[in-house]
Amino acid sequence: MWKYAILLCITVSAGLSACVPVAKHRPLSSPTPQRSPAENASASASSNQLSFWNPLAERQPSHTWPAAAEDCAIIYDPVNRRLVLFGGKDDADTNRAETWAFSLTEGHWQNLTAGQQPPPCEDHTAIYDPLGHRMLLYGGENGPTSNALWSLDLNTHHWRNLTDSTAPFREDHTAVYDSRGRRMIVFGGRDHERYNLAEVWAFDLDPASPTFEKWSNLTVPQKHQPGRVDHVAVFDSLKNRMVIFGGWNKEEKEYLGDTWSFSFADHRWRKIKTKHAHPPKRRHAVMVFDARHNWALLCGGFGEEGYLNDVWAFDLSGDVWVNLTPGPQPRIDHQAVFDPVTGRLLLYGGDARLSTKFHDLWELRLAPQISPEVWQEAGQR
Repeated sequence: MWKYAILLCITVSAGLSACVPVAKHRPLSSPTPQRSPAENASASASSNQLSFWNPLAERQPSHTWPAAAEDCAIIYDPVNRRLVLFGGKDDADTNRAETWAFSLTEGHWQNLTAGQQPPPCEDHTAIYDPLGHRMLLYGGENGPTSNALWSLDLNTHHWRNLTDSTAPFREDHTAVYDSRGRRMIVFGGRDHERYNLAEVWAFDLDPASPTFEKWSNLTVPQKHQPGRVDHVAVFDSLKNRMVIFGGWNKEEKEYLGDTWSFSFADHRWRKIKTKHAHPPKRRHAVMVFDARHNWALLCGGFGEEGYLNDVWAFDLSGDVWVNLTPGPQPRIDHQAVFDPVTGRLLLYGGDARLSTKFHDLWELRLAPQISPEVWQEAGQR
């Protein structure tokens, strides 16, 4: 197991630096002393850092910890301030069917597995439904591709099976919550027979809607379709669109590094021609929405250069990519959420074909305010 003990400061642009953890192998019985979030925030403010990583937790022999660490599905529960995890693969590459929660206030995992559970799975997605205060788990596989849809009541921790015959079969897809339309949006992935799907589906989450908990296909045929698997996506509420990046063209065996938007006003795809810098091609990355900055934060994955740990911010206001800082040890199939209370990205687990998965939890803290001049310069690098 790797322990990240050294911070390396890298200049990102004029007057700004990024603190980067450097891997150093340590025994689990000798944990690295960590600064408190308050001390880190103070250090960040004093040195004018753009961003820095901090290890939050790592599996110890005495700790209760999820066995699964790769291809899990995680949401952020804003009411209880916790991460909620289901499924994924353990160190033996066995798919699990367990539900866990990590309290951000108490700093430990709790096993919520009890009663009826969804079947074991990987390559599934999960979103938080604020209207029903529940976790929605969709698709994935444990052999055949699934169309299963389950909801977890975050108050009672009871699962409910919402699967019906109209649900599309999907794995290696993305799912985002459309706060304007009050629905879950699913894009891309593959099913039993087809790869590089470019279909857009919606699952209605508005209890007042006549189509509540029903599926609808929003796909409009276009000459140039951005079909793919293993991509990432976020919902941009200000522009009423979904933004996707990267992925894998399974038919051509090609890594992808393009950025697209799907407008919910006219159901049309538009390729975003980003100026200056942009992330390298990749699949198996993570991307979350940072409401404080109106950014989409991208981290890790695998591309032509191998395993990646770089972090990029896509400014949704100006459609500009900016390279922020490297992250923890390069990995794929990790999970991430954004904590709006503290303004940080939280990253869990992953894999790099080592002896074990990554059973760790990290936070990425960002400067609360960045001047337009500095941001514009960073975007041109």
